Amino acid sequence: MGSLYDAALDRPRNIHDTLAAVSRLLLLVLLAAAACGRATPAVRPPDCPRDAIAAGESHTSADLDGRERRLRGLVALDAGRFELARDEFAAVLAAAPDDLAARALLDAATRALLTARDRAAESFASATPTVVPAPPWRHTLVREVTMATTTPAPRLVPVSATGNRGTDEAEWFRRHNLRLPEYEVPNPMRGLPGNVPPTIAPSFGTHLLVQAIRHPDHTILIYGPNYSGGRLVVVLDASGRRIAFLDFDAYLTPPDARSEQHVIWAELDNGVLYISHHGARGSVAMTAYLTAVDVTTGALRWRSDPRVASAANFAIHGSHILSGHGSDAGPAAVIVLDRRTGLTVARAGLASAPEYLFVQGGKLLVRSLDTDHEFELRQNRP
Repeated sequence: MGSLYDAALDRPRNIHDTLAAVSRLLLLVLLAAAACGRATPAVRPPDCPRDAIAAGESHTSADLDGRERRLRGLVALDAGRFELARDEFAAVLAAAPDDLAARALLDAATRALLTARDRAAESFASATPTVVPAPPWRHTLVREVTMATTTPAPRLVPVSATGNRGTDEAEWFRRHNLRLPEYEVPNPMRGLPGNVPPTIAPSFGTHLLVQAIRHPDHTILIYGPNYSGGRLVVVLDASGRRIAFLDFDAYLTPPDARSEQHVIWAELDNGVLYISHHGARGSVAMTAYLTAVDVTTGALRWRSDPRVASAANFAIHGSHILSGHGSDAGPAAVIVLDRRTGLTVARAGLASAPEYLFVQGGKLLVRSLDTDHEFELRQNRP
C-alpha cells in the first residue's frame, strides 16, 4: 500500500500515470468501504465505522447505484475516458450533493479532460485543411454517386399534423424516443466542458469546435469563429482517426452575398460526404443547399438546387435523402433528393419551416416551427 500511496502523491510524470495510480488507490478504498458494509461485528475490519456495520444489511438501491457509478467512473479514468468519468461522477454528485469524495473525483476528471484536450489542440494545430473549390449555385452533376443497390423514391403519405407550442421541443424528442446524435461541445465562455472525447481538439487556431455529430461509424467535427456556425469540417473514423479535414470557406458567400452559408449537418457514406449549408432564414434565393463531395479530396460529385435544406439535419434513406426547407419567402416542405444525382424527385408540404427530421419504423417524423408532422414512407414501384 505504501508504494501505491507514493505513486498517487508523488509529482506526476504525466497525467495518465497519475490518474491511473489515483484510480487504483480509490478503487481499493471503495472496495474496503464495500467490505465494511458487508461485515458483521464479529469480523469487523479495524477501520470500519460502527454505523457502517449497523447499516451493513440495509443498503438502498441509490447507495448501490452510486457505488456502481463511482466504480465505473474510476474505470473510465484509468482508461483515459475522462468525459465518461465526468458523467458518472456528476451523476453521483447530483444524487448526493454533499458527497465530498464525488466532488473531488469530478474535479479531477474535469482537470484531466481539459488537459488532454489542450494537448489534442496542440497536436491538431499543425494540420492543414484541404481547401474545397468554390461551388456552383444551381443544381450541378459532376459525377454520379454509385451505390451497390438502389431503391425507388419513397412516397410521403401524410398521417397526422398536430400543432405544437413551439417551446415543447424536448417533449417531442422524449415522446418519440429521439435524440440528435451529437456530443455536447465545450463552451469555455459558459464554463461548460462538454462531453466530447479527450482526443478531440476543442479548437483550431481561432476557430472553436461548434458542433460534433456522432454517427454510428464516424464522427463529424465542425469548427467556426463562433457558435453561429462553422466552415471547417473534420471527419473521424470509428477509431477516432482523422480521415478528412476540409475547408468550405468558398461556400460561405453566395453571389447574392446576403447571408453566409454555414455548415449545418453532414454524414459520410461509402467515401462520399453529404453536407448541408444554410444561412439565416429569409428571402435569400441562394441558400440551403445539399452537396455531395469526395471525402478525401473535396471534389464535387453533385450540388442540389437551392432552398432544399434549412432544417437542423437531414436523413439518408436508401438511395435518397430526406431534407426539409422553409422560409418567410416560400412554402415549407419535405424534399426527397436522389442520392446519386442530387436531383429533387418529390416534395410534401408542411405547415411551417421544418426543424428536425427522423425516419422511425417506416415513418418520417418532422418537427416544424408550430406543427408536428408524421408521414408514412411508402415504397413506390420501380
